[in-house]
Amino acid sequence: MQKNLRSPLKNYWKKAKRRIKAKLRTQRYRTIHAISSLVADLITNTVIIVGLLLVIFLTAVTLSFSLSIFLGSHVLGFLGATICLSLVALGLLWQRPKVERYFAGLTITRYFEKIKEKR
Repeated sequence: MQKNLRSPLKNYWKKAKRRIKAKLRTQRYRTIHAISSLVADLITNTVIIVGLLLVIFLTAVTLSFSLSIFLGSHVLGFLGATICLSLVALGLLWQRPKVERYFAGLTITRYFEKIKEKR
């Protein structure tokens, strides 16, 4: 009688252990996928930011030298570029809510696209 009771319990225990191991394995894979996705996003965003900063810097230098040639003086060219870039910065500050809404919309859209990809 004892042997008959132990056999189903052992089978049940083995099945439960296998299921738990399988669930732990899938959870581990999901965690690894989430971490790698997060790191990939971080690297991508860093490269994009560095690229944008480089573009802004090179645009400022190009604008400065172009204005220098146009105005006939390096000092006036760089002063003109500084004034132009300052006006752009002030425009962004005055329109800050619109800019924030735009970037928030981009972030939210990107988030929902990632959720849609997971399905």
